[in-house]
Amino acid sequence: MASSVSSAVEGKITLVQKKRLLPLPGEVLVKEGQEVEPDTPVAKISLRPGIPWVIPVARLIGVKDSELSECMLKKVGDEVKVKEIIARGKAGGIYGAKELESPTDGIIEDISDRSGRVVIREVFGKEEPPVDFDVAFDLGCRPRDLERFMIAKLGDEVKRGEIIAKKGDAAAYYTRTSKAPVSGIITDINYQTGFVTISRPFKEVVVSAYLKGRVASIIPQRGAVIEVPAVRLTGIFGVGHERHGVLKVLVDGPGDVLEPDMIPEDCEGQILVGGSLATNKAIERALKAGAAGLITGTASYLNVVESLQVKLGVGITGQEDIDMTLILMEGFGKLDMRQDVFETLKALEGCLACINGATQIRAGAIRPEIIVPFPEYTGEFAETEVFYEDLQEGLRVRVINEPYFGRKGRILELPRQPQVIESEAKVPVAVVELDDGEKVVVPRANVEIL
Repeated sequence: MASSVSSAVEGKITLVQKKRLLPLPGEVLVKEGQEVEPDTPVAKISLRPGIPWVIPVARLIGVKDSELSECMLKKVGDEVKVKEIIARGKAGGIYGAKELESPTDGIIEDISDRSGRVVIREVFGKEEPPVDFDVAFDLGCRPRDLERFMIAKLGDEVKRGEIIAKKGDAAAYYTRTSKAPVSGIITDINYQTGFVTISRPFKEVVVSAYLKGRVASIIPQRGAVIEVPAVRLTGIFGVGHERHGVLKVLVDGPGDVLEPDMIPEDCEGQILVGGSLATNKAIERALKAGAAGLITGTASYLNVVESLQVKLGVGITGQEDIDMTLILMEGFGKLDMRQDVFETLKALEGCLACINGATQIRAGAIRPEIIVPFPEYTGEFAETEVFYEDLQEGLRVRVINEPYFGRKGRILELPRQPQVIESEAKVPVAVVELDDGEKVVVPRANVEIL
C-alpha cells in the first residue's frame, strides 16, 4: 500500500475532522492524541435498547408541523411518564386547546418541526427478564390453534398494548384479542402451552473511527473527533455503508466504460475505480468478487437497483444492507468522470481509502465521500475543512453565541469555503435568516438545530 505523498496530490491535502458519535450516552474507548485505524472502536453502548414510539403530535393536537416545538411542554432529553401531558395545542374552537398524553414511560429523543412528530424512547432496565403470557387463554382457544390467530410473528418488535393476536372478525360481538403486556421482541410462540414470550434484547452499539488518523478531542459519553491530513473527494450519489480498502484503478481514462471482464478475481476488500459508465454486469461482478467499494462516473438507475438489490427512496441512503459501497461521481446516465477527479484517483492508487455512500437525496446536503488519509503528512494544507454533516439548508436553528445569542432562524446557505469572521479567524460558516428577516453569517459551530 502506498504511503508517500505524490506531487499530484500534495496540493490537495486538507485537514479532515470527523465527529464519531453514539446515538445515546455511552462509554468512550479512546484517549485524546491516540492513533486510530478505521476499525478502531471509539465508543460503545451496552444496553437493552428501548422501543421508539413515533407519535404524530402536531396532527393530534391540531397544529402545523412547524409549530410543534412551540406547543411542546417537554424538551429533548426530558423523562416522561405514561399519561403525562407532553404537548398542548393553541387555544381556540369550542373545545379549547387539545392536549396529548404520553403513551409510555420514556425519554423524549426527538422533536421534529419538519415532520410534526415526537420520538419517545421507552427505557428498558438492564436485567429485566423475558415476559411470558398466556395468549391462548386470552383468546379462549386451544394452544395448538393459536397459530391461526396470531397477528404478530416470531421476531417481531411489539409495543406495550399492541394487539398481537385476535380471534373473530372486527364486527363480531364475541371478538377476543390479546395485547402485549410489555414492549420488546417476540422470541417464542409455544403452540403446546399457548404462551408467548417477549424479551428485551441486549444490544451493543459500537462506533468505529472510520478514518486512519488521531483522536483530536473527546466528546464525553458520546464519542470523539478524529483528525487526519487527507485528500477528500465527493460524489453525486451513493449507496452502502462506511468501508475502507486499497484503491485499484481498472481503466485507462475517465471516458472508459467499466465492463465485467475488467473486474479482477483477486479484488476482495479493495475499492475499485472505473471511468464513465459501470455496466450492470460489472457492478454484479464487483459485488460477487468481494470488492469493498466501487467508484465510477455513472451507472443506470435501474442497473443499481437490479444489481445491488436495493430500493432507492426519498431520504438518506447509506444504510442499505449490501456488501459493497457504490459511489457515482457524476450521477445517473452516461457521463465521463471529471478529468481532475480521475487523475487524482489515479495518483492515489494503492493508498488506503475510507468511503461512505450516504447521500441526502432531497436536500442534497450530504454527498458520498472518498477520504484518503495521510497521517504522516507534515506539509502545508491546501485548506482546512471541518465537516458538519448534520447541518442542512432550510433547517431551523438557534444561534448559541454572541452577538446573536438565543435568536432563531433558518439556514439559507452553507458556503463550501471557510470565511474570515469578525475575530479574524477563518472558519466554516452558515448564512442564517433570523426570524425578524435579518440575514447574518455565523460560524457553523455557533448554531444548534431546533
